Amino acid sequence: MQFHSPYNIRRAKDADVPALRHLVNSAYQELADLGLNFTGSYQDEALTRQRMKNAEVYLLYHAQELVASISMSLKEDETQTCLYVNQLAVHPDRKRQGLGSHLLDMAEFRALAAGIKTLRLDSAIPAHHLVSMYRRRGFSVVAELQWDGKTYRSYLMEKQV
Repeated sequence: MQFHSPYNIRRAKDADVPALRHLVNSAYQELADLGLNFTGSYQDEALTRQRMKNAEVYLLYHAQELVASISMSLKEDETQTCLYVNQLAVHPDRKRQGLGSHLLDMAEFRALAAGIKTLRLDSAIPAHHLVSMYRRRGFSVVAELQWDGKTYRSYLMEKQV
């Protein structure tokens, strides 16, 4: 079973780190401008590389241009294994074109293919537009979190797939 996409999507490699870092920094700048110190807004190549080691990172290209990415990792708690989505990034010039939703569709497909029933992510509570988008996609708030060093609280959100 394979996810079909009208875009070129592939797994990130070490050679992609500079372009991925640039994309993530650009995508998260809007949130930094709101005063939210998302790691994605300032991470360097070393941190980008480190975050890639513990996740599956996929890159979405349109006409040879890197325009979006998503990071996924398996997380286990006392009751289940879930697929955790992190650093969903869409280039600022390509936002609101469905690319983020397309990558979330891929994450849902990935979870189902692996027999995982729960998708999780976290989002800053003050990032109302993101929280609303995730709610529209069927995610619900299951907890509030305060990550070390962050200037905001986050919602832990999940969706059954």
